[in-house]
Amino acid sequence: MKPNAFKLLKILHLALFIGMFLFAMVSLIIVLKGASALTGESFQRTFQVVCIVLSLSCILAGFNIFKRRILAARNSTQPANKRMEQYRSACITWWAMIEGPGLLAGIGFLLSGNFAFFALAVVHILIMITFTPRKGNIILFLNLNSKEVTQLEGVNA
Repeated sequence: MKPNAFKLLKILHLALFIGMFLFAMVSLIIVLKGASALTGESFQRTFQVVCIVLSLSCILAGFNIFKRRILAARNSTQPANKRMEQYRSACITWWAMIEGPGLLAGIGFLLSGNFAFFALAVVHILIMITFTPRKGNIILFLNLNSKEVTQLEGVNA
C-alpha cells in the first residue's frame, strides 16, 4: 500500500510551520527574559530594510514560481503521481521562500530585541498558515479525477 500523498504533504507543511512557530516563540521568550540587544541602532535599521526587501521579494517571486509550477503540473499529461510530485516540489519551494525571510526576521529579533522583526516573523507565520495544503484544492489545481485521487490516497484500486 502506498502512502497517502495528501497526508504526507500536510505533514511536511505542519513540520515546517511548527519549526518556524517554535523558533519565533523561543525568540520571544529569550527577548522577554531580558536578553540585551546585541546590535546597534544603525545595524537594526539596515537589517530591517534588508529583511523587508527580502520578504517582499521572496513572497512575490515565490508565489509567481508556485503559480507557474502549479499550472505546468495541471497541464501535464503525466500520471497523477508525477503531477503530485510537481505539486509537492512547487509547495516546498514556495514554503521555503516564506520560511527563509521569516526565520531571518526572527534572527533579527533575537539580535536586536526590536519587535518590528518579530512582527515580520509573525506575518510570515500567518502566510504559511494561509497556504496550508488542502486536499480539495490539490484536486482542483491538478484536475484530478476520482480514480487518481484514490491512487494518491494510497488505496489499492
